[in-house]
Amino acid sequence: MSEARGLRLTASAALKEKRLAALLQGADPADPVLEAILLAVQVKGSLELSGLAGTVEEAAALRRASGAVDPRAPLTAGALVAWHAALTGERGYRQQALSRADGPAPAPVEFIASRLAILEEWLGADSGRELKPAQQGALALARVMEILPFERGNARVARLAASHLMVRAGSRRPILVGADRTRWDEALAAAFQLHTEPLARLLDEASERALDVLIAVLEGEARG
Repeated sequence: MSEARGLRLTASAALKEKRLAALLQGADPADPVLEAILLAVQVKGSLELSGLAGTVEEAAALRRASGAVDPRAPLTAGALVAWHAALTGERGYRQQALSRADGPAPAPVEFIASRLAILEEWLGADSGRELKPAQQGALALARVMEILPFERGNARVARLAASHLMVRAGSRRPILVGADRTRWDEALAAAFQLHTEPLARLLDEASERALDVLIAVLEGEARG
């Protein structure tokens, strides 16, 4: 196993990091052009995973939402509201009860704020900060999907929250795609039973995809 940015990497990810470093040749891996490419791929995948058409308007809204919160800021209920507002134009939590065929019942309207406050408290505690990036992401994602605080866009907001936490903790932007749908559903079902490891593994692999994208882009430039 190898270390990168203070985080444990799988053997394949470590090799990809070395390949990426060689391709960058000392250039900044956070180059705005490369970041824009990663964001575009992440947006496309998130829309696919939500079963949306991926129109220009939907993609623009998700890109806008991704920049609505300072990347250095802790995850808060206010951040979730900001992402949702940028994504949908709506303000505040849902005002109608929701039901779910499988899994735990979404939070009653009157408990949404308090349950999100508990999530914020968990993540801000020492035990939360000690979690690996993908574990932090999995915890937030699962909790938002359990609570379902908004009328619509909950999954996209949950993925923004997971990505925010992972990048803030030093990981790469996770790229989930439509082909992950079955694993996404299974991992969420497990997380609702307090078993978040499958979801954390999915997020770890999605983060490794960012390396694949960067390497493909840079190798294309080298051949170009």
